Amino acid sequence: MDSLRSISSPTARAIRDRQSRTLASSDLVPGDVVELKTGDTIPADVRVFEAVNFETDEALLTGESLPVRKKDDVTFDKVTGPGDRLNVGYSSSNVTKGRAKGIVFSTGSYTEMGAIAAQLRQKETKIREPKKTHKDENARAKPHRYLKAYMLTVTGAIGRFLGLNVGTPLQRKLSKLAVLLFFIAVVCAIIVLGANEFSSSQDVIIYAVATGLSMIPASLVVVLTITMAAGTKRMVKRSVVVRNLKSLKALGAITDICSNKTATLT
Repeated sequence: MDSLRSISSPTARAIRDRQSRTLASSDLVPGDVVELKTGDTIPADVRVFEAVNFETDEALLTGESLPVRKKDDVTFDKVTGPGDRLNVGYSSSNVTKGRAKGIVFSTGSYTEMGAIAAQLRQKETKIREPKKTHKDENARAKPHRYLKAYMLTVTGAIGRFLGLNVGTPLQRKLSKLAVLLFFIAVVCAIIVLGANEFSSSQDVIIYAVATGLSMIPASLVVVLTITMAAGTKRMVKRSVVVRNLKSLKALGAITDICSNKTATLT
């Protein structure tokens, strides 16, 4: 796992103090001038001011399967969409042809790709709002709508506490298994106590607790971690790097893949 985390951080060629130097992409700030050439990954959103046969692959951002030729002598309105801004190089896009220079104007979460990532990280509100059947937005919902919203909020909170509706599909299945085993353990403990006429002696209580605890698979987490690590190691041999085991669990639950014309998974 340590070898998987040792991936070097991306770098960029920037001009500072009239000197060209290599900087980590995370060190770039708005106003820096970067040099781009074929094979580079654009480290930030840049305004191209010098281009020679400069083309970029923006499939990750716009879904366009063909490289986009950039121009340095055109301007566009603010309302122009990302796919039509031919004078801008976007973060995470790959340079497929030519060379160019550009001025950084957005970095990190302020780039177009960063904005998409921020939207994906947004969490839904935990409090359900009652649905309104009236066309008037200011009208109050009916009482049973409030009751339904309250019940959904409570069940959602319980599900999050037990892990039944959060995490990857595998984590949800394991949480359901844990809840099921817990109830089975309680039933087994009650059966043991009932067989001994619910005696309060120490031996009977210890035996009932031991019977319940025997239902808990203590090594399940260790076995799953080892299995995921072994699968990750095999994927490394096929030039596939997995940084987060959660993503591997999520991919393992996929049954159908729906992609655009670029067939890119993001």
